[in-house]
Amino acid sequence: MTRSIALAPIAVILSVVGCGGSSGTSTMPTQPPMPTGANVAMITVDAGPSTASGIASVNTPFVSVTVCAPGSTSNCQTIDHVEVDTGSYGLRILSAAMSSSLVLPQEPNGTGGPAIVECTVFADGFSWGPVKTADIQIAGEAASAVPVQIIGDPAFPGIPTSCSSTGRAEDTVATFGANGILGVGPFIADEGDYFTCSAGVCTSTAIAVALQVSNPVAYFTADNNGVIVELPAVPAAGSAALTGSLVFGIGTETNNGLGTATAYALDPNLGVFTVTYKSQAYGNSFLASGSNAIYFVDATIPTCSNSTAAPGFFCPTSTLNRSATNTGVNNASSAIPFSVANAQGLFNGNTSDVAFEDLAAPNADNTSFDWGLPFFFGRSVYTAIADQNTPGGIGPYVAY
Repeated sequence: MTRSIALAPIAVILSVVGCGGSSGTSTMPTQPPMPTGANVAMITVDAGPSTASGIASVNTPFVSVTVCAPGSTSNCQTIDHVEVDTGSYGLRILSAAMSSSLVLPQEPNGTGGPAIVECTVFADGFSWGPVKTADIQIAGEAASAVPVQIIGDPAFPGIPTSCSSTGRAEDTVATFGANGILGVGPFIADEGDYFTCSAGVCTSTAIAVALQVSNPVAYFTADNNGVIVELPAVPAAGSAALTGSLVFGIGTETNNGLGTATAYALDPNLGVFTVTYKSQAYGNSFLASGSNAIYFVDATIPTCSNSTAAPGFFCPTSTLNRSATNTGVNNASSAIPFSVANAQGLFNGNTSDVAFEDLAAPNADNTSFDWGLPFFFGRSVYTAIADQNTPGGIGPYVAY
């Protein structure tokens, strides 16, 4: 079974330097008190890893993740600028971001045969790399022997046509815009496209769920039923780097209660709910912190003519105020107001800004409404993992 949102789109990479326009004045948002505890990791929204020099990752939340060889406490590396994505599943690290001294064991196919390699298909491209096993630590939480993907591993150069034909390759830090991606969505296994590779020959194959790249939160010994993404509000003009929190667990500690948030149950197989926009229901919709804009269908909003400064985004002549209604499979419903600004104007207004609450773009999928990171600004957004018990009921659901 393939989920319709197997992976949300990663951040569109923009060459912000040299966009032109006035320098403007960047406004820093008021930072809410950051939760404290072993189950809290700091999120940073900034211009991305330094190895992607001159390129900014807009509306991209990052955390640091420590990766160790299984069973080791010394053969480890802390990797910064790992993107947080509530719309995908599993940890994926760029090979180029890893130290040569950190050697992770290749995951066999369960029978001691050829290595397992995955083709991860995003909305804007693909990433290719082997599945290996690692111990993972994020803040004070730890998970052992987790299947992870190493993107762009030079030991596996031969990419099958069935993978390479899905879009552009995103196997370097520069093209990916991050040192990795941490998928903390509402399922455990990613149910991706797997291959077994031997002597340069790769064959598509089905593998056991236990061998698939998986949400590491589910491997924690505690605080393992979901996550909360907490980010401050962002002014309409945009903001430079800001910080927030990735909190592990829902109702498992004093700092992660559901409070007054409403749970919106997701389809138990696909992890989607319904968004109604302009009287049209989009039944394959989702919340994805890894999407850098609000992606939806609206042919009446013009797109940007300057493909260098603002590729693929909406560029209305003036900021538009819109509304869409989220409805869970439990019939919980709420109207969400949002704004759509001229993306070219946003990027030209201040080239140091990387956080925009009114950035939006057309969605190539006419069955879905993708609430990307702008939805998360100014909210605490909960993602409960399927089949896990929480104060809001059994997952999967989202809550805010």
